[in-house]
Amino acid sequence: MAPPCCFEKVFESCFPRKKTIDHEPTFLEKLADKMGMNKFVAHVVMDGTWLGGITDKMVRTPLAYGMEFEEVRFKALDGCTLAAWYIPAKDKSSKKLAIVGHQSWACANKSGCVTHLRHGWATVLAIDYVKLHKVLYDAGYHVVAYDLRNHGDSEKRLPAGFGEIEYMDAVGVIDWVNSHAVLKNCKVAMLPFCVSGVSFFKANHLYPEKFKNVFAWVTTNLFHGPGTFCNRPYVFGMGNKKLLDKAFEENQAWYEKQGMLKSNKDIKMSTESVSAKPYAPSVKQPVLWCDTMHDILDYHEKLTPEVFAEFGKGLPEELKKKNEMYFIGPNQPKPFTTRTRNRSEGYNFYQSEEGSKVLLGFLAKHCPL
Repeated sequence: MAPPCCFEKVFESCFPRKKTIDHEPTFLEKLADKMGMNKFVAHVVMDGTWLGGITDKMVRTPLAYGMEFEEVRFKALDGCTLAAWYIPAKDKSSKKLAIVGHQSWACANKSGCVTHLRHGWATVLAIDYVKLHKVLYDAGYHVVAYDLRNHGDSEKRLPAGFGEIEYMDAVGVIDWVNSHAVLKNCKVAMLPFCVSGVSFFKANHLYPEKFKNVFAWVTTNLFHGPGTFCNRPYVFGMGNKKLLDKAFEENQAWYEKQGMLKSNKDIKMSTESVSAKPYAPSVKQPVLWCDTMHDILDYHEKLTPEVFAEFGKGLPEELKKKNEMYFIGPNQPKPFTTRTRNRSEGYNFYQSEEGSKVLLGFLAKHCPL
């Protein structure tokens, strides 16, 4: 067991959350902006700071767990070429499909990643997504696992957008599934995490008819831009939404001027759009969300319940109660106990011994087959 985590409380005492996020910049916030803080955030989100190297390398393939698979390629909504694995179920007549997405920012892809550092200090622990594919495969699911653009075997096409742009990848995935001779007739469990989560939630919001076969969503490490970047203790009270919006706007304008991004009414980089929260009310199916408590790279203990409350907004209470949210961590009760507080625990949870039971139990409750 890890010792109780108290440093968040210390930081929050020194730099409490702001009551509003739309306030005019303070002197401290302007100073941080002059020093390049907001341009750095826009750079990290949009400029592919994770590109190349271990981001492109598959850690393992489905063959490592005895699963036959097909390498497939298809187009995102804007024509970007995406790579995916199609792992047919043991029972080829199965009518169950799981679509699995991965995160961005980390140097990861559809296979997972090796342990590495980001920005020279942020540790990303090793992740094994193929083990998750095996859990689903053994439960009778076909599995489709894809690489986000700028990751793995998919095309390198900037800018990135932490979901605001990658929703076009999600549309490409669901369009491919809906046109597939076998998969188009399946009931679908969605397992998109982090950026792929925001991407799929936005795609579902814009094109709900494409998601008519989805029966449940399972996720982790979603984020809400205004809190993650502007209103949490670790930014030392220096984050400001208006200044960050300006940095995002300027970066998007540069990409459009270079001809690298076409003007699109559905793409407007901003603090609010880099978030799952605007799209969560459009999710009408049950949601399971297990998130690492006290992840130093986000503010899950405050932001996760805030975003979670938006799922199924407007549905009758008995339907909304089907949604489940749990914190995981060293001091959480079983089956939600993990070894560390690293955000990778979220990505590894559903394929762990205890987490796989949580996952499969949730899916079994809601799968109509």
